[in-house]
Amino acid sequence: MKEKLQLTRFFVSSFYKMPKQTMLQAVLIIAVFYMFLQLTVVNAFVYFLGDTQVFLFYNLTISSILVFALVCYLSTSQIFSYDEFKVLAPLPLTYKEISRAKVLSGLWVPIILSMMIQVPTLGFLIVDLKFIEAIKLITFLPIVNGLTALFLLFILSCMNRHYYRFKSKVAYLMVNIAIILTITIISIVYFAGKSSVAISKVISEIDLNSFEGLKDSLELLMRHIFETANMIPVIKWILDAFVSNEITVQFFIIYISIMVIGFLLYSMIIENISVHYFKNGILGNNKTNMKNSKVNISKNQWSNYLQREIWIIKSEAYFKMQIALGLLLPPIFSLVMLLLIQNEVFPNYLNITKEGVFDKYFSYSVLFLCCINNISGTPYSREGKYHYLLKSVPFDEKYVYFSKVIFSSIISIIAVVISFLIFALFGYWEMENAVMLLITSCLVVCYNLLTPLYDMKNPSIEWENPSAAIKSNPNVLISLLYGLPLLILVTAIHFGLVWFSVQPLIGALMILVIAIAINSILINRLKLNL
Repeated sequence: MKEKLQLTRFFVSSFYKMPKQTMLQAVLIIAVFYMFLQLTVVNAFVYFLGDTQVFLFYNLTISSILVFALVCYLSTSQIFSYDEFKVLAPLPLTYKEISRAKVLSGLWVPIILSMMIQVPTLGFLIVDLKFIEAIKLITFLPIVNGLTALFLLFILSCMNRHYYRFKSKVAYLMVNIAIILTITIISIVYFAGKSSVAISKVISEIDLNSFEGLKDSLELLMRHIFETANMIPVIKWILDAFVSNEITVQFFIIYISIMVIGFLLYSMIIENISVHYFKNGILGNNKTNMKNSKVNISKNQWSNYLQREIWIIKSEAYFKMQIALGLLLPPIFSLVMLLLIQNEVFPNYLNITKEGVFDKYFSYSVLFLCCINNISGTPYSREGKYHYLLKSVPFDEKYVYFSKVIFSSIISIIAVVISFLIFALFGYWEMENAVMLLITSCLVVCYNLLTPLYDMKNPSIEWENPSAAIKSNPNVLISLLYGLPLLILVTAIHFGLVWFSVQPLIGALMILVIAIAINSILINRLKLNL
């Protein structure tokens, strides 16, 4: 038993490390404190707004969503990864023991975090002398969250069982992402279908004109969601036991049933991971992403430097996944946003589709979504062990920098163009939208010209896991401070022109001229200083 715990501790300690950078440690502490402060305020609002049943349901829902999101991330980066294979496979350990430790370590953090955020909830219940509800919160919530995590892991483990059949890590990751998105969409659509009243009607009735109106509207919304959840048999079965103010025989039956189902799912997950662990581990570590990299040396220097950027991206599957996400997220956001507008989900008083304004909302939403990514702010950190080549080989710093800008801009502009094509398919295309497309593309380039500056001077290259070059890299946050202010300023100027009733096409052309001028100034300044 002690050896099993040590193996689980090994996975936990190797993956959940405290960031080394002091700045990132400070940001993490501030983020955790802010999260707890927010949760306390929201919990207090919900507690005094509705009754105890709605309050408990709200906490169960929030914790389940948190666990689902964390398991989605951990499943691809840890549980179904084979980074530990070369270290553990030669040791006298069975594949089931290794798989068991991986799964337990992947469940440990989501469930612990889901319980930590219940501290404010527990405090409100104890102060109000609702001890039965407090006991249920402590005992019942972890197993429900555990069941949520195990259900998702079981589905993904069935795919991981055949990991060796995939030609590349990227293909496997994209299939996993597709499965997760499918589960999410089906869940939302099924829940919405059970609603007795259209969601759009409920949202449209939200009153923002007064605090009292907002309070009543939110109370009505939460009550509606709670009643809709009770229309789903399985959820009603669980909620009846969880939100009641007494511990009944039904509670124990449900508790034991969830434990048994969870144990069966856990056993099947271990079997799915361990059955082909050796084959998957070997293939997972031998699937080098460099084998298909070809270099065509030409007289055109830009071609050579851009090939080097592609070579770096191909060096790690995680980098390719980030590129894929950068390409997919803006179009997906555009599609979802336009579908919601088409189905009149947004309240009328928001007036999003107003003529002369809607294309601005859409364009700048796509712009900020394209810019706030992990691609443009960490181009030098991604080089990792290859960064020394920039110092030892006679590379031209200007070509290196601008090739990184061009590569990031191409990815973002492709996403922008696809988003605008979706916009056109929904029938919103006018001449002014072509100018907005050019403005968005120019501002993307402007953002990408600025964001690599800090990473160029302070790259984080000492990493073993490629996610550390991005996920745990404070340069991602700092790069936003370099690029976002200028975008916000231009956006504010454009909406100011709309506010002063400047003709839409003329206003758009003015902003386009400003965007082109900014790009020209930045390029010339960078050429002089690099």
